[in-house]
Amino acid sequence: MSSATINATDIHLAKLEARILGVRVHGISRALAVAWIDAWLASRARAQVVTVNPEILMRARRDPDYGELLERTRLNLPDGAGIVAAARLRRLSMPERVTGVDLVDDLAGLAAVHGYRLLLAGAAPGVADQAAAELQRRYPGLIPPATMVGRSGPDGDAEAQAVIQETRPHIVLAAYGAPAQEFWIDRNLRDLAPVVGIGVGGTLDYLAGRIPRAPAPLRRIGLEWAYRLARQPWRWRRMRALPAFARLAILEALGLKIGVR
Repeated sequence: MSSATINATDIHLAKLEARILGVRVHGISRALAVAWIDAWLASRARAQVVTVNPEILMRARRDPDYGELLERTRLNLPDGAGIVAAARLRRLSMPERVTGVDLVDDLAGLAAVHGYRLLLAGAAPGVADQAAAELQRRYPGLIPPATMVGRSGPDGDAEAQAVIQETRPHIVLAAYGAPAQEFWIDRNLRDLAPVVGIGVGGTLDYLAGRIPRAPAPLRRIGLEWAYRLARQPWRWRRMRALPAFARLAILEALGLKIGVR
């Protein structure tokens, strides 16, 4: 695929961009997200993808460095029922929620077909290995993914770059939690191509079977967060951002000024 085709694709993608509380989110479907990632890899491009949920969005509003990073990423997907609801309150196009778990599953299938190499980084020791084994079980044609635990801060970059240089991955899934995983990708993949880096939070824990995913009916009605809170009560500190996000989203839909922070 030519660079001209990719440039035209990126121009079209920019037209699908929405601003939710000032943060870029692209209103595209899961299938289209996978197609774009495939196109970037086929053209030997580099891309960073963020799955934006309300917690990430609120963090970006109060952290200028993180907010600036999300201005530079190539694709910001709506991972969170609240993101989709906030867009629809303002009649912005946001077809569906695109979760990290579903996206990783789709990309593993894509990698099995096209021979893309995966690197799974982060999570607790052993989790990435179990997640890699599960992806291979689902997609027997998948090249065995490389794995590493590593450290999310700059003190772990030398190790990360050594592993990346040795394994030459096409898709890097970083599970260090936001915002550390996005900064990790930005530092360690910025000079590489073709490669797509995605921060996937707890996705590897789900794939490894360490954490059960919410039943499909709860996911469909946007209550996956409640299921996670019931299973992991310690998450209440992180979820304190949800009421503030909802309040600001309503104010924005009413056309009222919400400020920068």
